[in-house]
Amino acid sequence: MSVALICPHCGSSTTFLRAPVTVCSECQAALPEVLRLSAEASLARQKADRPLLLTIGMYVAPGFGALLLLQVVLAPFNGGEYSINGESVSGLEFLEHAGPVFAVIGASSIAAGYAIWRNRTWSRWPMLAFWIAQLAGAIGFGLAAGGVGKAAAAVSGLLLPIVVAWWYLFEKENVVEYYSALDKEAKAQVARIAAARRDGA
Repeated sequence: MSVALICPHCGSSTTFLRAPVTVCSECQAALPEVLRLSAEASLARQKADRPLLLTIGMYVAPGFGALLLLQVVLAPFNGGEYSINGESVSGLEFLEHAGPVFAVIGASSIAAGYAIWRNRTWSRWPMLAFWIAQLAGAIGFGLAAGGVGKAAAAVSGLLLPIVVAWWYLFEKENVVEYYSALDKEAKAQVARIAAARRDGA
């Protein structure tokens, strides 16, 4: 894994195997920020492939989210069988009580799948929104079904998945490296755009 850069000062080529990318090996001149950031981003991405679970989520999440949103869209027309806490309800009742939660979960699933596919640094946040919406739904449905005890039981069942999701997204080494590489790519892109605007001014 390496990146070769042409020094804009002396025209010589320098191959970098790891960060930091700082100066030309021949003339020792400091490399421009745009070149440095782009090279370091490229080196980071070469070492950080998209993790397997994120790749699976990229394919599964949009379909799952679309199904949930379809249920919400069809609810006013009773376009399906609806239930809340195991009790059959009309489409309008479902929309009133569960529609917002289903809409947030569906939209966050689609957003997460898109963001992972497009290698966006913010793809972690719709995944967290997915779990927060589930938590809010569990509390609301639990309170409606049987008070604080039911809500506490529903929340306790979600705590472990939420903790695991947080650990995976923000603590697991290869996932952190992947998002760090995406962040470097984003910063390099911003630097390129800023440089192009300066040159065009």
